Amino acid sequence: MPAYLLDTNHCSYLMNGKQKQPQYRKPQETNAIARYQGITTDPVYMCEVSLSELCLGAEKSPHFVSIYQRISAFRSITPCLPVSSDCWELHGKVKWEILKSGRKMGDFDLLIACVAKKYGCILVTNDGNFSNLPAGFVPIENWSVASTP
Repeated sequence: MPAYLLDTNHCSYLMNGKQKQPQYRKPQETNAIARYQGITTDPVYMCEVSLSELCLGAEKSPHFVSIYQRISAFRSITPCLPVSSDCWELHGKVKWEILKSGRKMGDFDLLIACVAKKYGCILVTNDGNFSNLPAGFVPIENWSVASTP
C-alpha cells in the first residue's frame, strides 16, 4: 500500500480549493482535490517543513487568521511526519551529491524529499526543483495536472 507525502504546493491546493465552490477553483486545485478524493485507503501525509512554509504564508497575509484556521483544519485530517535525525543525515549526503553534480536545490525542498524517502512515501509535488534530485531518489507524482485515462 503506497503512502503519499504532499509538498507544500499540494497542501495549498487542497486547503484553498476545498473552501471554494467548484466553479471558483483553480485548475490545479480541482485536479489535486479529485486525486486526493480518489485515495481511499492509502495514507496521505504532510511534513513539518510544509507546516512551516504554510505558516510563513499565513504570516505574510493580511488574512492570517482565516489561513491559520484552514491550516488547523487541514492538519486535523492530514498527519504530519516529523523530520528525524535520519532525514537530516540523508539531507547532508544528498545535498553534497547535488552540489558536486553542479545542480542546485533549496534546503526545504530537499528536506521534504528526504522525509518522503525516509518514510517510503511517494512525493506529491508540482515543483520542478525536485528534478534536481539524484535519479530514482524518490517516486514523484503531480496531482495538480489532469490525469489521463
